Amino acid sequence: MSTPGPQPVRRTTAHLLPTTADGGVHAPTATLVSVRLDFGDDPAARLREAARLPAAAPLTAVDVRTETVTVQHGDHVLDMHIDRIYYATPTTSPATHSLAEALALPSRPTPEELVPEEVLPATALRRFAVYGLVTDPAARLLLSRIAPGYPGEGTWHLPGGGVAHGEDIRTALIREIAEESSQEAQPGRLLAVTHHYRNHPDGPYTDIYSLWVFFHAHVDDPGPVRVAETDGSTIEASWFSPEQLPHLRLSVPARRGLAFLVESSPAGR
Repeated sequence: MSTPGPQPVRRTTAHLLPTTADGGVHAPTATLVSVRLDFGDDPAARLREAARLPAAAPLTAVDVRTETVTVQHGDHVLDMHIDRIYYATPTTSPATHSLAEALALPSRPTPEELVPEEVLPATALRRFAVYGLVTDPAARLLLSRIAPGYPGEGTWHLPGGGVAHGEDIRTALIREIAEESSQEAQPGRLLAVTHHYRNHPDGPYTDIYSLWVFFHAHVDDPGPVRVAETDGSTIEASWFSPEQLPHLRLSVPARRGLAFLVESSPAGR
């Protein structure tokens, strides 16, 4: 009898970085307030609750890191993929670590602490997706159009999609942009992380919970735009000037991502 291979499992966590005005992090015990994110959770709200912060306390997503590890659980071997989301919140306490040092601190919950499986109905689906606000030297924005038969069909969408098991989030974004438009992009700054819940009574999954990560990305030398994937969710892709965007029918992630891009720009602050 052949031995079964490792069982793939996904987990998501959120971590708090109390950040000083000069960009340092206050972590005197060399630990960060951290939480496991379950189905339907608002990451920022869960982190505020765990840190006992006011509901209006500002949190800014500053990094998303991918951790892959093999965990022995009884007679089973788990191939665990963890997406760890880091948020900054202002503090007047003195810095004890640089940002790089704080991001390198031992992560909690540990993989072993994340082993227990969340019990969900078979009709529930959770997704972890990354999207790019992709620009070029002419300040155009790259958008892809959703194919018939997919949620949001016919709308213009941000290049991106689900992060595959074991895949780094930035690698996933580069791959998705290439598949949907044949462009070589470089991920830039993290713009935002948000959650989205959708009820889909007619599909195999009636409850869909997604975490959406938005990055700015740039294409230095745009080439011919061509959809490289076959039988996928994208039927075409194109560059658009800022003046053209208000006249397009945009998907929900595209509308959210554009809002985050505007808010993050100097003019939007």
